[in-house]
Amino acid sequence: MRNKMKHYRYIFTLILILTFGTVFAHQDFWVTKDFGNVKVRIKTGYNYEEINKVFIFGELAEKLALELGYKDQIFLDFNHHYTSDCPPDYFISFDKGEIEYTWGGANKPKPILSKRSIVIRQVSRQFDAKTTLKLVEFALKNLIKVKSNQKQIEYNKNYCQWKIQTMDTMKIKEIFKKPLSEEVKIVMSKKIERPEKDFRYGTSYYWQNDRYTVFTRDYNREDIDIKTINNIYDFQKINNNSTIIFDSDSSFYFVSRYGEKKISTRNIIENTFDFYRPYTVRDIGGDKLSIYFYYYSRELGLQPKERTLIYLTDKDKLIQNLDKLIEKE
Repeated sequence: MRNKMKHYRYIFTLILILTFGTVFAHQDFWVTKDFGNVKVRIKTGYNYEEINKVFIFGELAEKLALELGYKDQIFLDFNHHYTSDCPPDYFISFDKGEIEYTWGGANKPKPILSKRSIVIRQVSRQFDAKTTLKLVEFALKNLIKVKSNQKQIEYNKNYCQWKIQTMDTMKIKEIFKKPLSEEVKIVMSKKIERPEKDFRYGTSYYWQNDRYTVFTRDYNREDIDIKTINNIYDFQKINNNSTIIFDSDSSFYFVSRYGEKKISTRNIIENTFDFYRPYTVRDIGGDKLSIYFYYYSRELGLQPKERTLIYLTDKDKLIQNLDKLIEKE
């Protein structure tokens, strides 16, 4: 029993060393990438997989523009409301992408683009290709209507204090009631891999028809599809042989390139208390992963509370709370 306690304390100490002092640093940032005539920008707070997903949507938007014969610039601007779910909002305009911030005596807005172009903005916790492509298609096919009906509005929701140009937001939402066009269906049938430079072996995923298929790749062999899921919330490679894939903010799959069972069951993390940051996942040896997070709750004592889970990869078993396990011993 004493040796077992020492083992648990060793694991707990190791986890603290790996995580302490790194999880509290935070500042929102922008990431931008170009795909032909499509510029994609996302504002977020952490290295969420949503960054790679919107880049996939940018590549799809470029293909749709090509399908529709549109060669001028398109700007897709994603504002990631990552702290909680929210009703999404959409804006379409034809300008240089300026945002005038109404808080803190902001200066005159600076143009993002060199010339007036189609600008499509989305504010949401999660973004999807179908929505993005429908917005792009409408803008391309109704450019005259966009130009003549846009006006400046104030948007003061979801941590945004903006003055921006847009056409009527209620009319924009009516776009989603219409069925998919043949052009959008063609583009959505395309297979787009997760944007990883020089990816040659290991685990990754591709997008197709608004779903995500996890696959493994080895040298001189055909890719092996592992599982198709509706969403990828976070994607963390543990090493070249294993990956942990969160399909929501409280559930994950473990993928191994070797062994008979390539993917685990869907594991649920209980009582996350609206935790919204990416989990800190570490390989602590012995077929074990630690999953660490902190949260605010109504429990007594200091806040935030900290919690460490242990996932036994060989047994596909999730220990929900290492602290409580130690206390029992």
